[in-house]
Amino acid sequence: MISTTLCYIERDDQYLMLLRNKKKNDLNEGKWIGVGGKIEPGETPEEGVMREVLEETGLTLKNCTLRGVVEFISGKWEDEHMYLYTSDSFEGSLTDCDEGELRWIPKSEIFDLPLWEGDRVFFNYLLSDEPFFHLELRYDDSDELTGTELLPNIILASASPRRYDLLMQVGIMPIVLPDSAAEQMAGGTPEEIVKKLSRQKAEDIASMFDHGEIVIGADTVVAADGRILGKPKTHEEAASMIRLIAGGTHQVYTGVTVIRCGPDRKHETFASKTDVRVYPMTEEEILLYAGGEEPMDKAGAYGIQGAFAAFIEGIDGEYANVVGLPVGRLCRELKQFMP
Repeated sequence: MISTTLCYIERDDQYLMLLRNKKKNDLNEGKWIGVGGKIEPGETPEEGVMREVLEETGLTLKNCTLRGVVEFISGKWEDEHMYLYTSDSFEGSLTDCDEGELRWIPKSEIFDLPLWEGDRVFFNYLLSDEPFFHLELRYDDSDELTGTELLPNIILASASPRRYDLLMQVGIMPIVLPDSAAEQMAGGTPEEIVKKLSRQKAEDIASMFDHGEIVIGADTVVAADGRILGKPKTHEEAASMIRLIAGGTHQVYTGVTVIRCGPDRKHETFASKTDVRVYPMTEEEILLYAGGEEPMDKAGAYGIQGAFAAFIEGIDGEYANVVGLPVGRLCRELKQFMP
């Protein structure tokens, strides 16, 4: 699934629209759409939409509002997770776009344009100023719209693909919206630290919403011999961490915060612990594993769901907690947040 952005810029009761008529083999050929594109690695959705608008229009957005997330499920094209924005404040002058013709269109004339049928659905939400929405649009292999569904607004304040996959496995399709705040790891026990960091992440994203959205923040640390092991910055540091946990038992702690936004705001923070036993490892095995890319984005420098599974002797606690999210406990906690 690809992640993209789309922005409708507003001026004098008009939207800036793009007629896609310049690119070859364009799946949007002949359609009027907003401005946007793929989110680059390492970008937040907001950074992505700001960059795309500048590149395609010459305009610099001074603000943008996330209005919804649209899931495009297609029998023909790659599935798409799209962040939908509007903006009414910008500076600069319009430039030519190499993807099509830019034109200001009165909002009253939008539905007279050649649009995707699914776009007509979410335009109804935009034009009626509906609060934040999560919409699924299904197309068949002939590009015909076959189904629409409003999904629960459950927001995962994390860029971790592993946490996303765990939620999907239990039937929850979250909106992925990573927090942008720098982590502030204060002192305390591992359990206290992950609870604080999960709350920090969830609060950062929850501040954007006010209509009953549910935000999930999470943070995971590995602790061995009283030392907290974060994500390694180098392969040498990864090797040092693996040496520390090889042949012994260490602990994985994941803190989770759930916040329901809005006037009936509610929050809950908890932590889960799993003991993990690792077989003794030779120096050659340590260096071979630490020299790969798998350890580099993981607390403790290993992934239990990857190649490091060959060295796991056993665990005591929830397996998913070691992957990065204790979904069993989380699903039970979520029940008290649902309408």
